Amino acid sequence: MSITRTTYKSRPTLAVTTPAMTALFLPEDGGKLASLTAVDGFEFLCQNPAPHYTPLAYDGSYVNAECASFDDMFPTVDPYTLPTGEYAGITYPDHGETCRLPYEVQINGGSVKLSAASRILPLTYEKVITPQADGSLTVTYTIENSGNEPLPFIWAAHCMLRGQDDLRIITPYPQGTPLTYMFGATPADGLPLDRLSGYEPGLGRAYKYYFDEPSDGGFVSAVYTASGHRFEMDFGTPFGSALPYLGVWINNGSFKNYYNIAIECATAPYDAPDRAMQSGYCSEIPRGSKWEFTLRIRVE
Repeated sequence: MSITRTTYKSRPTLAVTTPAMTALFLPEDGGKLASLTAVDGFEFLCQNPAPHYTPLAYDGSYVNAECASFDDMFPTVDPYTLPTGEYAGITYPDHGETCRLPYEVQINGGSVKLSAASRILPLTYEKVITPQADGSLTVTYTIENSGNEPLPFIWAAHCMLRGQDDLRIITPYPQGTPLTYMFGATPADGLPLDRLSGYEPGLGRAYKYYFDEPSDGGFVSAVYTASGHRFEMDFGTPFGSALPYLGVWINNGSFKNYYNIAIECATAPYDAPDRAMQSGYCSEIPRGSKWEFTLRIRVE
């Protein structure tokens, strides 16, 4: 196991290695997990094919930047403007603020801590990345609200997996669990929920849905059936019980000519705090409080 400094597309990078994987994190680019490879070199994350990295400026367009691999989305996915209170009129930017911030780095023995402060709210954001002897990787998040009011938010993983025809998604939800489609499809379309349906650059359907019920299993897996490679993200008891909801975004080529599936475990569904609250879901950080959770990532 090791933590070393290197580069990814010329960006400063922390390479975190376990007996099963190598994970590349970009501290100057929102702490993004840019690459995740098995010991045989198999890449699990969707990669932007451009040879040079396109940084996301603080006020820039998320989709016009690198827009690949695994970003943390906080305090929202879609833009959201606080309607009332001390921070009324402040807008949470598209795909959140944390993916736009540079992070300070502290390597402490067998872990690395990335930390940043919000530019718009009294929030600090920290993630501690620890390689484990069993080959897994844990990422522990701590978000602190030092302000005078509770702050509504959504935290969501924006984990874009490399697409292949043999990729299958396994979730803890039984068949028939109610869904809400966010865009690109309706139940009447009959599009698959657990797989891609064929790569059509610029044309293939892209759609996203949420399971409307919280998970009682707390994991999602991606299996490449032809080779047996497997990715698993544990977001339930005991590791991520703060993330009970799951969204899935399937892109067969219409978005940026990518072929990918994104798995988005989240504190609440529907991509923005107002839509979540309108449907009876809510997550917020009380004033003067910390919100903490841990994700565990495994590959085989």
